[in-house]
Amino acid sequence: MRKLRLKIKYVFTLLLFLVSFASFSQQQDTTKLDSASIYNMSLEQLLNLKQTGVSSEMESLINSLIGVASKKSLSLRKSPSVVTLITQEEIEKSGARDLIDVLRLVPGIDFAVDVQGNVSIGMRGNWAEEGKVLLLWDGQEMNELMYSTLQFGNHYDVSQIKRIEIIRGPGSAIYGGFAEYGVISIITKDGEDLQGVSATGSYGQSARALGYRDMSLSIGDKINNFKFSLAGFIGQANRSDNVYTDFNGNSYSMIGNSNLNPTNFDLKMSYKGLSFTGIYDNFDMTTRDNYGPALTQAYPSNFLSELFELKYDAKLGDKITLTPLISYTYEKPWNFTGTVAPADSTYTLYDETVERYRANLTMVYDITRRINLVAGAEVYTDMAHSGVDSTLFSNGKTSVSYTNTAAFAQALFRYHIATFLIGGRFDNNSAYGSSFVPRLGILKKVDKWNFKLLYNNSFRAPSIENVNFSFDGQIKPEKTSVLEFEAGREISTDMFLTLNLFDITTLDPIVYYYSYTIGPNGSYEGYKNQKEQGTRGVELDYRTKNTWGYIDFNYSYYTTSGKQVDSAYKVPGDNSMTLGFASSKANISVSYNVIPSLSITPTVSWIGQRYGYVSGPAQNGLPYLKLFAPTTLANIYIMYHVGNLNAGIGCYNIFNSDYAFIQPYDGGHAPLPSMSREYEVRLTYNFKFKKK
Repeated sequence: MRKLRLKIKYVFTLLLFLVSFASFSQQQDTTKLDSASIYNMSLEQLLNLKQTGVSSEMESLINSLIGVASKKSLSLRKSPSVVTLITQEEIEKSGARDLIDVLRLVPGIDFAVDVQGNVSIGMRGNWAEEGKVLLLWDGQEMNELMYSTLQFGNHYDVSQIKRIEIIRGPGSAIYGGFAEYGVISIITKDGEDLQGVSATGSYGQSARALGYRDMSLSIGDKINNFKFSLAGFIGQANRSDNVYTDFNGNSYSMIGNSNLNPTNFDLKMSYKGLSFTGIYDNFDMTTRDNYGPALTQAYPSNFLSELFELKYDAKLGDKITLTPLISYTYEKPWNFTGTVAPADSTYTLYDETVERYRANLTMVYDITRRINLVAGAEVYTDMAHSGVDSTLFSNGKTSVSYTNTAAFAQALFRYHIATFLIGGRFDNNSAYGSSFVPRLGILKKVDKWNFKLLYNNSFRAPSIENVNFSFDGQIKPEKTSVLEFEAGREISTDMFLTLNLFDITTLDPIVYYYSYTIGPNGSYEGYKNQKEQGTRGVELDYRTKNTWGYIDFNYSYYTTSGKQVDSAYKVPGDNSMTLGFASSKANISVSYNVIPSLSITPTVSWIGQRYGYVSGPAQNGLPYLKLFAPTTLANIYIMYHVGNLNAGIGCYNIFNSDYAFIQPYDGGHAPLPSMSREYEVRLTYNFKFKKK
């Protein structure tokens, strides 16, 4: 019976795609330009098109160029990295509830559970939770500074997002030590985009519990050369409405025990070249799963971040732009200062405060029409302080500080034969010494083809707690080398196909170890550098877009065959996969405009078989390795636009798939169930200010 249900799911998914594709093919109109072709034009083509006169919507697309890969705006096909662009239109039409819904559709990206109910990111089969992927929100680093972790699940307001630029590969040469495997840069709507007030409310419900209940309000305007925007976001959600069972056989319902409650404010102001950004982000989670053995009740785990940045783009003529920047970050991550029941003594106080003071100077210099240079230097100091928990750091005191200085440079040489990239970054840290990473690339466009051959070195800087909890008191940055080859083909003016090959090798990986056996000094856990880790694979991406809608299809595959894998991430008996992540994953998004104001968008993620540790009576409660069957996660969202109002209804996890977030290392945590089938309604109202 179960096999029959699986077959019905796959047949239904296939029919849904075929019917949608047939409808789109009948209505295709290739006579009009759209974002698919706009984003793949050269800068010269974009400027020429803009000068001919285009609609305001098209002009906004032209201005929406990719800057995440080089700090200089370039088109997708000329960007010196493997880049994915996600537009506001795609986010809105998909009905994405949070960043998990958005990023899961990107090739090579998936999610897994760490500890204390926290779900975070994996990249190309590699666990990237602690400092391996950099998340930028309006240019601000959202990785917390104690462990360098990221928290996903109703954390960020997707209704504020204008676009997301993703480097599927290293970015350390430009951004530093959090960008080892990738960079996710989120750009939100500013005053020029809003020019009024925008309000969004959403409510989601499963058969058993609340899914999401979120509200956001944004106001912004442009007055001559002054722009401002202020966005606020509050919400409540359950991570899941299913039952969690730990390795000891203890079970509890996650309803009310897995809360995800964000409070966020984002202020942006700019006048000519001067800009200020201020972010208040308070993410309240509750955890009962803890590190492994479940607790008798749920306890708070709070993440507070306050970020401020002031910068000035000084244009020294037509060719040079100097950007001095100062920023300040204040954080209290993983915070808990309450009282626990005697039976829950493993859940302890954590009251660490960390501050970062940072100064940066970046120069963008168009030396000639063919040569561009990006260079700069920065210095920052991290200071951590222990609170009511009176924790001692590695220096034996209740406070510790580290200083990092860096210099970076990158040059693009655009010649007829090809475009050449050379760059690198040097960092020196008072805790772990110095590190240098180079970056090399060759880019070539031949008629409707484009090719990229990229070699990047990157590094992950040890976080404060990596140093504090290192086994031998010594820990150094892990270094990663990534070789990538991309070939892209413009099939037509609105249809593109891209193939990417990658090979990743990480030396001296910083690995967290946990032992199930508790010795006389407690459990064996902490951080240390191991020998080597790596994956290799392929990513295929097909996109078509026109007046009828769009189709995005991608497939990603990784393997560890021929690579060394650390024992913490290794699947015993299988030399082709890492724990927690499927080697094969396919995504499809099909958006169909029934009429200009009504769209229907199904999205499907097929996640192949995965390995993870579970426990059961047959194993006397001890963890054992389990092979998880492939899973299909399907959503559908219908959006209607009339006047200033956008209204949408959606169904998520249509097939009610039994999907769980697996811990991608051998760390003592059982798989964490996700939400069952959920229905949601969403309303957005945009009020534009009247202009004199």
